[in-house]
Amino acid sequence: MNTELVVASVSGVVALSSVLISSRFSRKQTLLEAQLGRQSAEQLKLADHQDLMSRRRDPLLWAAYDLQSRLFNIVDRRFLNIYYAQGHDLDRTYALRSTLHVAADYLGQVELLRGKIQFLDLGNRENSRTVVRHLWAVSNVLNSDGYDDPHFRVFRSYQRALGELLISDSNDECLGYAEFCRRLDTDADFASWFEPLSDGIRELASWTRPHPRLVRLQIALMDLIDFLDPDADRFPDHRRSRLSLP
Repeated sequence: MNTELVVASVSGVVALSSVLISSRFSRKQTLLEAQLGRQSAEQLKLADHQDLMSRRRDPLLWAAYDLQSRLFNIVDRRFLNIYYAQGHDLDRTYALRSTLHVAADYLGQVELLRGKIQFLDLGNRENSRTVVRHLWAVSNVLNSDGYDDPHFRVFRSYQRALGELLISDSNDECLGYAEFCRRLDTDADFASWFEPLSDGIRELASWTRPHPRLVRLQIALMDLIDFLDPDADRFPDHRRSRLSLP
């Protein structure tokens, strides 16, 4: 056989093999890069979800805790009887406005969460549905007209309205107590939205027995807190007292 022909044939085989090997390597490299890209995207998504969970869950948890704590003190410690009905002017103002603020702050946190509930628990849809059920249970107690009187009743559309009013101009947090009080004093339209709830709080100051709406509301909030903080990382067990149904 002609030597040149043999050399050419061998060279052709080697070149073809090199092309095939290079093609296969490039394909593997492309697949690897795609896999790494997906993993990187998933890690970024997870980090975003974790950041959102921290930014939304924790403020909601604190707001729920503050509201249930005030309800517990109203029912069990006679907070409004002592500081509003029997208190001096400064005590009366604080008792009314701080109670109004913790209720409105909770509604504001719920409103902030409303559009992002699907991200609260890292994409776990069952957990998202559970959060919604707890939020709905709290809303139902506030909305219900199944009690003998309307004290502390807030119909569902009013719940959303009060929550919207508590959201600050940054649209990412709720008004603090000082700014809330300032707006009550300087913005008549803002203050008018809170008058029905304020009237209910004033009426509760003369209530001499546990109000069933407040008791059920405190229990529903504790159920939400137990779900959001199941390991008691933020609020230890000794700070999770529950009222008893009358």
